[in-house]
Amino acid sequence: MDVLIIDDEKNIRQLLKEIMELNQFNVDTAKNGAEGIELFHKNTYKLIFIDKRMPGISGEEVFAEIRKSDKNIPVYIISAFQSSTELEVLKKGNITGVLMKPFTIEEVMKIVRKHLG
Repeated sequence: MDVLIIDDEKNIRQLLKEIMELNQFNVDTAKNGAEGIELFHKNTYKLIFIDKRMPGISGEEVFAEIRKSDKNIPVYIISAFQSSTELEVLKKGNITGVLMKPFTIEEVMKIVRKHLG
């Protein structure tokens, strides 16, 4: 698998998946943090996108769980709002970057090409 997308918004999951599949990347999606963590532990991914705010297990908690197992995999937080304080906290946690909503296809593909070629 190439990419894991964890987002509680079905439209965001589907849009990101379609963008990547049109560019020949294999994608798994998860509708919540628990499902995302389960997929992460069962499969190998080259790139992960995590929604920051989800019910239940938050994006930050999912990110922390992923970093316990893999310190190097590129992880992008998907967020509609990001204060500079929150961004600094994420960067200290070794986050790769933030994909701000609303995003463009070009922004998504720039990230994907950077990490997957």
